[in-house]
Amino acid sequence: MNMIKILPPEEVQKISAGEVVERPSNIVKETIENSIDAGATQISLYIEDAGQGLIRIVDDGSGMNVDDAKLSFYPHATSKLNKVEDLEQIGSFGFRGEALASISSVSKVVLITKIKEEELGFKLELDAGKVISEGSVACSVGTDLQIRDLFFNVPVRKKFLKRGETEWNQIQSTFYSFCINNSSIHFKLYRDQKLVLNAPGVDNVKTRASQIWGHNFAENLIPIEEVVDTKFSFAKFVKISGFITNHLFSRYGRQQIFFFANNRWIKNQSLSKALLKGYLNVLPPAKFPAAFIFLDLNREFVDVNIHPRKEEVRFTKPKTIENGLKQVVQQTLANNLSKSLNPVEDFQSNVSFDQNSEVANLSDVSLNDVKYEIPNSKGVILDSDRGSQSLTLNVSSEFSNRQPLSTVNFLPDSFSEKSVSFGSENILEALFNKKVTPVRHDLPSKEEINQGVSRIVKTEFVNRKIIGQLFDTYILIDNQNEFVIIDQHAAHERVLYEKYLTRFEKKEGTRLLFPEIVQLTSDTLQLVLKEKEFLYNQGIEIEQFGPDQIAIKTSPPKLQNQSLKDFIFQMVQFIEENEGLDTEEFRKKLNEHVHSHLACKMAIKAGDKLTHDQMKKLIEDLDTTEKKFICVHGRPTTWIIPKLEVEKKFRRK
Repeated sequence: MNMIKILPPEEVQKISAGEVVERPSNIVKETIENSIDAGATQISLYIEDAGQGLIRIVDDGSGMNVDDAKLSFYPHATSKLNKVEDLEQIGSFGFRGEALASISSVSKVVLITKIKEEELGFKLELDAGKVISEGSVACSVGTDLQIRDLFFNVPVRKKFLKRGETEWNQIQSTFYSFCINNSSIHFKLYRDQKLVLNAPGVDNVKTRASQIWGHNFAENLIPIEEVVDTKFSFAKFVKISGFITNHLFSRYGRQQIFFFANNRWIKNQSLSKALLKGYLNVLPPAKFPAAFIFLDLNREFVDVNIHPRKEEVRFTKPKTIENGLKQVVQQTLANNLSKSLNPVEDFQSNVSFDQNSEVANLSDVSLNDVKYEIPNSKGVILDSDRGSQSLTLNVSSEFSNRQPLSTVNFLPDSFSEKSVSFGSENILEALFNKKVTPVRHDLPSKEEINQGVSRIVKTEFVNRKIIGQLFDTYILIDNQNEFVIIDQHAAHERVLYEKYLTRFEKKEGTRLLFPEIVQLTSDTLQLVLKEKEFLYNQGIEIEQFGPDQIAIKTSPPKLQNQSLKDFIFQMVQFIEENEGLDTEEFRKKLNEHVHSHLACKMAIKAGDKLTHDQMKKLIEDLDTTEKKFICVHGRPTTWIIPKLEVEKKFRRK
């Protein structure tokens, strides 16, 4: 008997379908692309049982005549290509003719379609790719495609589908990509016979984003700065446009990052990394922006035919595009931030000293073009007003996100006019012309060891003398042979977080005078209500208020003056991203997530004035805290400068 057999055509089609139809969201993508190619101005998507029960797409496009409707379910039947060379200039979404053939082979399909030239439409029913009925029917111009019982005849594929909420999230993300990229089309989305989104056509992406995610989300969007200068190599063959979120906005996941190449939604990890590089040192660790990035380039520079589902593309100059994206993101963020910053105030010195507490309070100092006498390379003190070296500190009196903004311009020994800019945490690095090392509890990386900039420090501040507060943000300590700087917010955040994790008793909430109402979607509402008891034990009492709303009735004691809306949205994001974990691991991570958020919100903020006793208590609490040298977001709480380094800079050693 022969070992090699030729499979029947229907079995071949089932296997081939897996390349195009892996999950319900793939069907949504393929069929909506067909609707857009047909010139639809209204597209409605109906989903039941997360796409396994029903996927129905209704559009008002051009429709199909009887012959085209029948041919559309044949493998590789397409109106877009005549020969392989046509791929180089393909502009439509669908072009291979695989989608309907693949979909019908693993489901039960009903197609109703009509062109404007005909009085009646045409109805075609298929079961596992085989036609079971056909005939004329009264209907509107356009197409109504109904796909039921997905993978009913391929149980092995059905077994690998994720749970309903995960598949629904994928469908939503796919649907939103079309909404963003086709803002002029009226989109409707239904889930289990309930309207989830009604987005009439609008004239811009920002308004469409507001329809989907709300006004507050859209207010944080900023347009990408257009780059037309050909000195940037990428500008010669690609135009990058769209919207990104500003430095005040962040999310726990990448769900709101969308890339489009020549109006086609694509997935590209390299582009995603380039985008995040543009946000380097702008967002906290493990936080992500939202972005709608449109790449417009000649079709010869992009290949859309490398992936069966056309989700990925290949660029002929990928690195150039990635570098270009990073540059325009950096430029856009920098320009937007510069517009929002107020001018620096004139210099005012108002340093107070409490004789009883022996604490100098530096919090009221505002510096502008303050010139200091510093030693040059020959050890001679030069007056900066006489044209030699100078050290200029510009400290803004305004805060962005309550974080101090400052700039240090240092003229090096070469007396060049070139300025080097540092962030506020690097002021002392500029003063001592040396890398100041943050105290760390973890082992340094190989790269850090090679660079010689890391060290492990286990210090208890037992011989300390509190000097005072700098910028109402940093506590300065004379610790015998070390100069210690503590970030008051990061330190207090770590202290509170460790306390929350070790205290599992119920926390009493403070009843709000007016409950805070949070608008959710039907599915996210259920996610939050499932955690009602957990939130109650954190001092947050909620109850359902209306069909898609919750009312927050109590708040943790020190948070009653702050909105908990963002906290609820972030918790939903966390639940959606971690739903695949087993119950025990999920509860552990949710506990850590909630407590880190509460610790951050309740902690002392940058800009808060502290008394000597408050600073002392915070330092004592930090001493007894595990992982004391980093906050819950990974930022250092403490920086140490050895006395020897100070003495070297003043030529004492």
